Amino acid sequence: MKKKVKIVLASVMTVCILSAGLWYLFRPVRVETEPAKVGDLTETFTVSGTATPARSSYICAPLAGQVTGIKLRSGARAEAGENVIQLDDSEARGELEDQLASLELQKTGVLKDGSAARAEIVMNRQQLENELEKLKLEYEQLYGENGNAAELLAAAQENFTRANIAYWRAYDEYADSHDPSENAQLSSLAAARASAEQALADAENVQMESTRTYYEDTIASYESQLGILDGNGSAVSAGTEAAADQLDIQMEQIRNRLDKDGIEAPYAGTVWEVLVEEGDYVQVNQPLYRIYETGNMEVSADLLDTQASLLEEGDQATLTLADGTVLEGSVSFVSEIATQELSALGIEESRCEVILEADLPEGVGAGQEITVEFEAVRKEHVLQVPVSAVMPDEDGQVGVYVVRGRKAVYCGIETGLQCGGKTEVTGGLSEGDQVIVNPYEAEVSDGKAVVPASYDYGDETTGNSYKEDR
Repeated sequence: MKKKVKIVLASVMTVCILSAGLWYLFRPVRVETEPAKVGDLTETFTVSGTATPARSSYICAPLAGQVTGIKLRSGARAEAGENVIQLDDSEARGELEDQLASLELQKTGVLKDGSAARAEIVMNRQQLENELEKLKLEYEQLYGENGNAAELLAAAQENFTRANIAYWRAYDEYADSHDPSENAQLSSLAAARASAEQALADAENVQMESTRTYYEDTIASYESQLGILDGNGSAVSAGTEAAADQLDIQMEQIRNRLDKDGIEAPYAGTVWEVLVEEGDYVQVNQPLYRIYETGNMEVSADLLDTQASLLEEGDQATLTLADGTVLEGSVSFVSEIATQELSALGIEESRCEVILEADLPEGVGAGQEITVEFEAVRKEHVLQVPVSAVMPDEDGQVGVYVVRGRKAVYCGIETGLQCGGKTEVTGGLSEGDQVIVNPYEAEVSDGKAVVPASYDYGDETTGNSYKEDR
């Protein structure tokens, strides 16, 4: 009897195990699904942008002179009219005032039309001729057909190189020496190096276009003044009015140069960069510093031309500042010009500049890096599915698994553009079809029993089973 009970129990256990195995083998697989949808196919890309002032200005020297002080450094705030650079232009100003005084004296002589005035005119003319001759000779020696400005610069560069090498060699050898003769030799080489450096600075100054312009303007001014003085006494009397008018014009030009706007900050802003150092000698119109209007900032970004072609004015973008602040911006300009640049990997890329408008906080200054995220529409109103849903088949084609009834059915599809984690479907699928998102992970095969993860099958307490909802 006991033996029969044992056999019955073993049979029951075997049946239970087989039933459980069969249930596990043929149980529906829970899968993530997503309906095939019609919508815009978008691409998201992130680039590094830079905060750029919308308004900036270079402040230039109104007259030649020497920088005697730098009041504000790069990054400092400047009030409108505040002095950023101190410039001693007294020498140039004195020369202009001397010219103005000379012209005023000439006008007095013209108006008096007297012997004293004519004598003064003759004397001034002689002085002008001497100065003009001297100036023309200097100009010809420097910039004429056989001018030696370039040779002077080359010689100065060579002399400075030799002096510099000699000094540093001696320095390496005698820097720690207590021998008076060696120290004297080192001092002598240092003086020679300083002299060569000054000669090089002078030669470079001669090469500047502003110096050449100064010579030409001064020569023209002297020739113009001589032209006025070329008449005799009777001509002076006959042309008094015309000569006086001409002198007035020249004097007005000089006064305009003397009264030219100074180097103070033209508006309240931030000093972007200081372009000179204390002690530098600057020429007329040489840039001294750059300033930008604080708070009036844009964001500039260089995009691949393929990315820039997807954008147009008014498109929105997400900006992330260095401190994590997230802002919205809008595209205000897309350059049609592409430049060739090397990537970090050394690959040549074609890039276009894109400007965005944004309400940046006041503390964001020029050059600060800003992360810019764009979302661009690649194609409008297309049927699309997740990229992870698309599977290759044995024939080299692609398809997706669609939930039909309680099974996964493999459907071959035709695809188009792919971007932003989505694939365009051009054939083989209809809008609303429930596509299995990750068939690889779920080990789905054609005809496999499946149930969407959103359904709660077999839970009698909920009253909401997959069988009822399918």
